Amino acid sequence: MKAQIETKTQQVLSKEFAAEASNVLDFSSTLKELRKNVEPELVRHREAGRDRNGNVRKVDYVEWHTVADVLDRTAPNWAHSVKDIRSIGDFAVVTVAITIDGVTREGIGTGSARSETGIKKAEHDALKRAAVKFGIARDLYKKEADAIDSEESAPAFPADPVATTLADMVTTKQLGMIRAVAREAAIDADKECLEMLNCRVSELSRRAASSLIDHLRALKPQELPLRKVS
Repeated sequence: MKAQIETKTQQVLSKEFAAEASNVLDFSSTLKELRKNVEPELVRHREAGRDRNGNVRKVDYVEWHTVADVLDRTAPNWAHSVKDIRSIGDFAVVTVAITIDGVTREGIGTGSARSETGIKKAEHDALKRAAVKFGIARDLYKKEADAIDSEESAPAFPADPVATTLADMVTTKQLGMIRAVAREAAIDADKECLEMLNCRVSELSRRAASSLIDHLRALKPQELPLRKVS
């Protein structure tokens, strides 16, 4: 009797072990599929400010519904839930969890708390960030991170440097700083602004003015020609 019980126990444990091993293998196969690069035609592009040379920097990304389609196709049993929604100032911060084969990973997204659209954006961003932890579109995020790392020491210009409201106009203090820094670097501030931002210094927004100041500070003073002493 004891031998029969032990044999039955071993059989049950063997089945549980086999099921667990099978689940691990299935999850590994799923991860391998999820980590494949997203088809190029599904990748979108958006502007993300300007680099130190004034060129518009673009980043690649995928829409949330593209991520959901990949999950539906590769891991049909996936599930997601909103774990947390909170406001921080004017921003909504949403935490989303995705579960695949019993494994759960979370992502955080932000959006404007002033509108339903902003909150939906926060949820969609959180969904994508949770999905990237399973490998979906990870190459795009890595490419964006590498671009940010290469530019982190350089001042970034906003995509639209022109002030849109009177309250956002460059301040008198900023104008004075721009002139002073440009003078030290022996640079024509107005010319540099036109070349870098395609607008006049007086048209700058406060944010763009700060970026221009950082840019001017990073430039080395131009070498002035030596004059012969008679």
